[in-house]
Amino acid sequence: MQNISRYIFGFIMILGSCSLVSCKKNDKKAETPLTVTNYFPNSGSGGTLVTIKGTGFSAEGKVSFEGTDAVVVAQNDSVLVVRAPQEGKTGQVVYAANSKTINIGNYTYQALSLTSFAPKNGPAGMHVRISGAGFSSLKSPAEVTLNGKPATVVSVSDTLLVAEVPEGAGSGAIVVKVDGKSSTGDIFKFQAVNTMKPITGAGGTRVVIKGDGFDADPAKNFVEFNGRPATVVAASLTELVVTVPVEVTTGPLSVTVGGQRTPGPTFTKVPPPTIDGVTPLSGPAGQEMTITGLNFSTTADENVVKINNIAFPVKSATSNKLVLSIPAGIGTGKLQLSVNDQLVQGPEIKEQNLGIVSAVPSMGLAGTKVTITGVGFSTNPAENEVTFNGSKAVIESATENMLVVVAPSDLTSGALKVKRATLEAFAPSRFLRAGIMTLAGGPTTSLPADLDALVVDSKGNVFVTANRTSCIYKITPTGSFSLYAGAPGQMGYVNGPVAESRFVQLNGICIDAQDNLYVSEVGNGNNIRMITPGGIVSTLRTGMSSNPGRIMVDKDNNLYLTQTYAGVLKILPSGNTVRAYNRTASDNSRPVLDNLCNLYVTGDDYEAYIGIAPISGNIRYDFIGSSEPGFVDGPFNIAKVSYGVSGMVRAADGTILIMDRNNFAIRRMDINKQEMSTVLKVSSTRGYQDGAFENARWWNPNDIALDKDGNIYVVDGNNRAVRKIFLQ
Repeated sequence: MQNISRYIFGFIMILGSCSLVSCKKNDKKAETPLTVTNYFPNSGSGGTLVTIKGTGFSAEGKVSFEGTDAVVVAQNDSVLVVRAPQEGKTGQVVYAANSKTINIGNYTYQALSLTSFAPKNGPAGMHVRISGAGFSSLKSPAEVTLNGKPATVVSVSDTLLVAEVPEGAGSGAIVVKVDGKSSTGDIFKFQAVNTMKPITGAGGTRVVIKGDGFDADPAKNFVEFNGRPATVVAASLTELVVTVPVEVTTGPLSVTVGGQRTPGPTFTKVPPPTIDGVTPLSGPAGQEMTITGLNFSTTADENVVKINNIAFPVKSATSNKLVLSIPAGIGTGKLQLSVNDQLVQGPEIKEQNLGIVSAVPSMGLAGTKVTITGVGFSTNPAENEVTFNGSKAVIESATENMLVVVAPSDLTSGALKVKRATLEAFAPSRFLRAGIMTLAGGPTTSLPADLDALVVDSKGNVFVTANRTSCIYKITPTGSFSLYAGAPGQMGYVNGPVAESRFVQLNGICIDAQDNLYVSEVGNGNNIRMITPGGIVSTLRTGMSSNPGRIMVDKDNNLYLTQTYAGVLKILPSGNTVRAYNRTASDNSRPVLDNLCNLYVTGDDYEAYIGIAPISGNIRYDFIGSSEPGFVDGPFNIAKVSYGVSGMVRAADGTILIMDRNNFAIRRMDINKQEMSTVLKVSSTRGYQDGAFENARWWNPNDIALDKDGNIYVVDGNNRAVRKIFLQ
């Protein structure tokens, strides 16, 4: 039993020895090298506490001042605090331990001493309180430098200095100089935000901040965007990577480290990008591609375009256009655009040897000649197939990069496609059946040359007045025209059935929701006549002192009548009248109400503005345009029209279309946005030609109207025609 106990004891001892040896082997680690990175202050009297920073300090270590040992007050492996010996003298401070020594630096026994300062970090312009002794002098003021750069001394006493951190100081020691003597203190950690990229974005945008004085621990850097905290993803002494907070608003960036806040540049919140168009939608590697839209970054690398996770090199960038190249190997996939981490998806892109860059014009009617540019076409016209919304076009000529085709007779709006063998390519946008065609009449037809004003009823019939020949024509949706009321050249004043009716000079026409027509008539007492859908003419009002011009009816059956220098007269269903507008009003353009019941009136034929008046009260007048004619789109306060606006009509969306005839254009006024834009512009050469807008010609359009489908009708009197405009 005793032998067994001895055996067990011996085994345990052996095991313990092995374990001990094993532990010693495992515990053995590399020694930390002995270094000194900084010490302060480097001057003072006996008893001054001196801090030494470095690595590899040990409990056995000793510090001496020019051979005299100092008392170690506090110690760990990276910091020593010692008291300068009372009997010491100026000279070298030395650290010794385990047969190793290292020179720390020189210590000067003197009255001047920089013992501490606060705060330890901060940006330019901040005030630092420096404590010590011997700062005052009767000879010259104390000087302070930070990292070698002079700092402005704000105030000084024998034991306290206040100095301002200079611009661009950088991190470094603070030094106080008095009467030719100097004392060096600890390192001041200079903070600065130098750059921020990007400077625009929204919640979730990743921002890189570069500067000085950051903390390598992400949690010790507090970043705010206009007062809202951001998430610090990564940190170094000179760079922070942060995620912008979701609730961000436009405002300044700030970085706080060690309780000290440093301001940075302004971060601007912007809406996410939108893609309006991409061209081409297909093409070979290296083919240039253009993306148009809104809210792109003007810094190219802040726009990241990918397909199937393959990035496109962005060549150039503006806020609404990116130019890039199709990279190899993308295959087919949806385009993705990320602008400062705001993502939007675009159309499908295909890498292949066939693509369409443009189709000009991008709208037109049957027979319109269209030039298609791109890549990969066959020079043999028969090997290319071009379709407009599925209808084949005739190809007139073909090269590798260009096809000239004629829009088919059964043209409808839709996709324009080129097919070669098994490859198919689509145009960047739909081809629109849009342009100008003659609904009825023409220079050689029997319609009179004094066609003047028109309206469209709920069935699509057009009614147009002949001003001097005193009659009204009806044009069906198919373009058939016939005399509707009055008799050409037979003036008179006869009510009753339209076939028997007679009129004098007809200046305006309008239509209400029940398809009742109202016409304004000069002569016969200056009248307003009404024609029912059943074709019965009656006099609604007579005996007006001022000649009636253009006429408009609102949803409550109030009539608005222009009277040149007398302005606009409002006639209520009761027969009572109100002067709705007191300035000059054109007899060639009907007034219009917007959705808020503000009244829009054009000036006379020699004025280039549109007046606006609230329908209740004539409190004020605003104006679109100016005394100087022009052709300028944009906000109402800068927009310009030409003189002689010859028609206005309100569209279903509440915008107002105007016939800007001397600019050869139809313009749109967006009341909500307070902006003017151009809907279409025809050739600036007067004449008569149907087709795409850039080729179409009219002579002197007198009025404009809309049907329920949004198609536009124009009276082209000098061409004896009513023209119809398709926009889609």
